[in-house]
Amino acid sequence: MKLWDRIQRGMEAGFDSTIAAVHSITEKAGEGIELTRLRREKVRLETQVTRRLAELGNTVFEKISAEQDDEIAEKFGIKNILLDVAQDEAKMVEIDRRLKSVLKKPA
Repeated sequence: MKLWDRIQRGMEAGFDSTIAAVHSITEKAGEGIELTRLRREKVRLETQVTRRLAELGNTVFEKISAEQDDEIAEKFGIKNILLDVAQDEAKMVEIDRRLKSVLKKPA
């Protein structure tokens, strides 16, 4: 077998190996892209669900608070949570008042 024939076979074998590697890498990259896309979509949906639950909770809170419906609050077992929220809101109002007072003072 001539040297050129051996070189040519080696190049063809190398080319075949390279093509196989490229196919393998492309397949893996495709899988990685699909996994990334699926994970991103899952996070997007989780965020959307969280926002909707927060919106729902806020709507229920406002409705119960506006109507001062203790019966419904007790029925759903959220009366203590409503009281906690009211206390936290009162604390925030007090903190805002104190902040304004401090900011008005000359340095």
